[in-house]
Amino acid sequence: MKGAIKKLEEELPTAFFLANDALAIGALRALQEENLPVPKRISLISFNDTPLTREIFPSLSSVTVYTKDMGRCAVDVLNRHILKNETVPTLTRLATKLTLRDSSL
Repeated sequence: MKGAIKKLEEELPTAFFLANDALAIGALRALQEENLPVPKRISLISFNDTPLTREIFPSLSSVTVYTKDMGRCAVDVLNRHILKNETVPTLTRLATKLTLRDSSL
């Protein structure tokens, strides 16, 4: 993030979507160190919504992933492949939810 801040300066985007909460926290810190206000100047949204997203300032907006449901589905698919010898590919879709907090407008 620091490299992007230095390179882009005034052309820095007004929002970033980061692949996970740890990257978003690092980005938030870099922006704060450069006195770029979040969310006034730049909004941040992360992916995964771990408990840490609520504990930092500003709290991070994040895509909530239902990992318990994901685990249950994975075990179900594995059981069908191993115990029932099913070899047909499966498509599993799981819901997510955008949880808006203080890091985005």
